[in-house]
Amino acid sequence: MNNHSLFYLTLSIIAALGIAASPAKVGTIPSYEWGTLLAKVRQTLPTDEKYIQFTPAEKPKYKNRIMNYITAIDSNLLNKIKILRIESSPRIDYLFVNNKLYSMIENWEPIDRKAENAIRSRLTRQFGIPSVQQDKNFYIYSFNTDKTKVFWYLMKLPNSTSDCMIYYYPRQLFRMLMSE
Repeated sequence: MNNHSLFYLTLSIIAALGIAASPAKVGTIPSYEWGTLLAKVRQTLPTDEKYIQFTPAEKPKYKNRIMNYITAIDSNLLNKIKILRIESSPRIDYLFVNNKLYSMIENWEPIDRKAENAIRSRLTRQFGIPSVQQDKNFYIYSFNTDKTKVFWYLMKLPNSTSDCMIYYYPRQLFRMLMSE
């Protein structure tokens, strides 16, 4: 059994046991292949999941580092971007270009050290050993696989909690954009 299968087996066991949702529940982030169609992602969402869909024009204050990178390559792509936001803990934003999945962001509420360690363990199991950059209380963990790049931004706060955002995007992002 590979790590991916073990991950989903663990999720199934947790769901079957009815363990309550909390920020420490870090292994339940849905994942899709890069380029998956927006309609397919929406079809696979649980019926009780609250979500909204918007474009950057509808929310001009929306910030997304990957979106900024994409539009820096080709500003015309801004009109082809849609965001599907899952209102959960963490809040998850899926970014689509021409209705194809290009990026995912996990935006966590402040988390405690236990949740931080659980996230680190999940990402390391799924994506390998990260490279780490640190500047005082700010950390950037970079993970790479043959298909995916991950940046985990973590700001440790004085009250033993941390703010964190995790960006996922395809390793072949530029190649995918060239095909649009």
